[in-house]
Amino acid sequence: MDHEALYRDHVAALDRWLAESLEIAGRQGVHVDGVLFHSGRPAYYHADDEPVHFRETPHFRRWAPLTGPEHVVMARPGSPPKVIEVRPSDFWLDTTPAPESYWQGVVDHVLVGSYREAIGALGDDIGRLAYVGSSAEAAAQAWIPAALIEPAALMAPLDWFRAYKTAWEVDRIEAACKLAAKGHARAHELHVAGASEHEIHRGYLEAVGSFENEMPYGGIVAHGAKAGILHYQNKRTDSRSPVMLIDAGASVDGYASDITRTWAHGDVHEVFKALLEGMDRLERRLVAQVTAGREYVDIHHATHEGIAELLSRVGIVTASAEAALDNDVTLAFMPHGVGHHLGIQVHDVGGHQAGPEGGKVPPPDRYPALRTNRTLEAGHVVTIEPGLYFIPMMLDPLRDNDDTRNLVDWDLVDALMPYGGIRIEDDVVCTDAEPRDLTRPICPGPNET
Repeated sequence: MDHEALYRDHVAALDRWLAESLEIAGRQGVHVDGVLFHSGRPAYYHADDEPVHFRETPHFRRWAPLTGPEHVVMARPGSPPKVIEVRPSDFWLDTTPAPESYWQGVVDHVLVGSYREAIGALGDDIGRLAYVGSSAEAAAQAWIPAALIEPAALMAPLDWFRAYKTAWEVDRIEAACKLAAKGHARAHELHVAGASEHEIHRGYLEAVGSFENEMPYGGIVAHGAKAGILHYQNKRTDSRSPVMLIDAGASVDGYASDITRTWAHGDVHEVFKALLEGMDRLERRLVAQVTAGREYVDIHHATHEGIAELLSRVGIVTASAEAALDNDVTLAFMPHGVGHHLGIQVHDVGGHQAGPEGGKVPPPDRYPALRTNRTLEAGHVVTIEPGLYFIPMMLDPLRDNDDTRNLVDWDLVDALMPYGGIRIEDDVVCTDAEPRDLTRPICPGPNET
């Protein structure tokens, strides 16, 4: 694959989106002719000299695949972006410049030793710039006024256009999926061998070839009932279980993958096995709905319809699927959204925006945890991750309510409570034709092993 050609097209697309963003901002009174994207400045824990783990400003990272603080990109429509890489002389830290790569010939790449030098390298005729980054101090050092630090009128279109992924960005996400698939394969092997959560987590990192602080998010490895803790982060227990939920990704050039699998191995309740098979089949149907023009909230609603049918079929819901939906029973079994936009940030921005000019469209009152309710368009990359859990704090209100108590077989729920729950997640590109699943072809699901 010609990565230089993909990156060249990527920069051209960013240039067009930047021009449109500046025009939109101008109509709202923010008049600038370019943007200074800053990778960020190190921060430290309170009353400590230990730095907080550094993560680059996402909008900066979209322009330049550079890691580390203080780098800048000066972008003005119609001109090659100037990427200034800051690598100070330092004997405490490794400040080796980025290795020679295909992307450097596409941009105006400059190497300097400090942020002050970077500002000097911008030249005398830099025009009127807005600043996008985390440091007001850095903006002031570049003579950018406070009113032009991430002005809302500019950030709205920049965030909106982040949802449209270029071919280069999809390639980076796909590369991250391939790394994560290696980790998931190793995790499955270790689970079958009887490893602990901590051992599985370490095996995943080794297979991916990343340190924990290089991961796009804190991976989840949960045995048994802990699969019902949606963002379970412990991973230090020595407990084993025939059921494991693993939610873990990888990162390539700042772009994330986000994959979840639930595995059942050995002596497991037959109803839980049926639920796992049914949830995998439901997830496959939902992935097929990632098509241009579809409302994402419709996929979420279809998720609850599918879960209601499944719960009724296996006998957990003793009434009809329609009764389960009408009484919000499924909301207690799946309290989160069916997925989110994916990109530089795992939960990528813009999911609730009304349009490039800004404004918010909140999620439906019935589904407050839904992270995106945009209409899907070609170029969007989203996750599809239906879940079904046995969480006491969610189910107890159903059990205690006279109107819903008799809709559920509570003896069966109690028998399944030790398994925690099920979540299955794939990363999907919306196209003008069929959806493109980046993960399932390389990372099998529960029904495929």
